[in-house]
Amino acid sequence: MNHSTIKIFESIKRDSLESLKELLEQGCDPNSEDEEGKPLLLIAIKSGASKEVVELLLEYGANLEWTTPEGVSLLDEAVECNRIDLAELFIEKGMDPSVTKRKSGMTVTMLAASFDYVDMLELLYEKGADIFAVDEIGLSAADYARKLGRGRARTWLEEKMANPF
Repeated sequence: MNHSTIKIFESIKRDSLESLKELLEQGCDPNSEDEEGKPLLLIAIKSGASKEVVELLLEYGANLEWTTPEGVSLLDEAVECNRIDLAELFIEKGMDPSVTKRKSGMTVTMLAASFDYVDMLELLYEKGADIFAVDEIGLSAADYARKLGRGRARTWLEEKMANPF
């Protein structure tokens, strides 16, 4: 990585909006990746960067459609980190919470249930996520919650599934 690329990663990890904006204005690529192939947006999610940093990256053309080779998306990553603000932003920018690119068929609803993130489940449901979807082996989000002992998520999902309207 060149010096500018190193500086842009440091700006994101420090949540320095001013430094990030300056580097992007100087022509740094908002789709730069680290040595492991992780793009700036993923680094921002995982390092706890502010929503404003993520919005700035998107404004400068960061690719919201990035996925891992297994199909894990940036929305998946936001859900895993319980970043409700970013999950909502990504959905507003066009990501569909009912669509998964994961080879396993695991959805963001299943992921939220696995971590017992009820507030995230509520957001995903409000934004159109399919709580009845099943993965490649036939497990639903409620099944994940049940198997992992996630009582709050299981209760929430079972109530919504019994009365989805």
